[in-house]
Amino acid sequence: MKLSTKFPLATLFFKHWSVDDREVGVVVAKARIRRGDDDKWRAEPEPSLAIEDVFSGDPALSSLATEQEVAPGKVGTDLIIRATARCPDRTPTSEWPVSVSIPDRLFYSFQVQGPSVWKRDRLRGWRRTTPELVSEVPLTYEMAFGGASPGPDGTTLVHDENPAGMGFATRERLATGEDFAAPQIGLLAEFMGGDPLAEMTVCGLGPIAKSWPPRRSEAGTFDAAWQKTRHPRMPSDYSLAFWNAAPTALQLDPPLVGNEEIIVDGIAHDGPVTTVLPGVACAVLLADGARIALTLDMVALDLSDPDPAQHTADLVWRNTVEEPERFQVAEVIGERV
Repeated sequence: MKLSTKFPLATLFFKHWSVDDREVGVVVAKARIRRGDDDKWRAEPEPSLAIEDVFSGDPALSSLATEQEVAPGKVGTDLIIRATARCPDRTPTSEWPVSVSIPDRLFYSFQVQGPSVWKRDRLRGWRRTTPELVSEVPLTYEMAFGGASPGPDGTTLVHDENPAGMGFATRERLATGEDFAAPQIGLLAEFMGGDPLAEMTVCGLGPIAKSWPPRRSEAGTFDAAWQKTRHPRMPSDYSLAFWNAAPTALQLDPPLVGNEEIIVDGIAHDGPVTTVLPGVACAVLLADGARIALTLDMVALDLSDPDPAQHTADLVWRNTVEEPERFQVAEVIGERV
């Protein structure tokens, strides 16, 4: 199927097996909008689709920076946010909260802190030092709980849920008696704990890599039976939720539709950053006159620049077309909601 559009959209069509093993067509459309000096959002003329995952470093040990947008479908909308936490009132402090909210739909929060270390005291045992005063904390999984730690017999153990993080400790690490860095992103109650071996919740706003739990479990079972009876199709217990890259707390089902207000607090010195999604939707018009509405299944906000005029939002819509071989051409349109 050849797609066309008169709108500032990147479009893509490809064939894929649905979860019930039928071959269907997948239509993807993407817009990028930018906030201007007048605080109004405008579409950029030539957006492009991300066709592969991009990591911040070694894919085995670093966080996912950009999730590919060539996916067959998702469950609900991924809300992904790139940002830096910035202290209130421009006064360096040791900690402050960060939150994301959509009125009547979502509230998610965690705490950020300045650098601190676990230090061994000969009399009192392991204690975490008081966090330093800071004005900014990058909101990456490298700053959250996780990472690697010495294991038995000279091995290295990697935290399964966040290989990129810091603060993960084993008894072998403690046995060295050496200081080690504590995470700077987490839940307030867990920061108050005094056990260096205690697990902490991995908190963040960015995409989760496909190989990290809990996303990995949605891919299904790749065993000998799959290899013999289903390859190269996905396992029979595979879920479209595998393609949802946002943290579970930032996955919205039913999906977003446009006009929602997204409020992110703790990332600007002067108060919350508010983004109102444009009231637009996309659909595909087929040659027989049928109209298929596309679902807004990814909203990726880049709010990392302190200048709001540099903020962008990537919006991705997607849906399937039954019996796609019947259609040679189709048009993707935009419309008000």
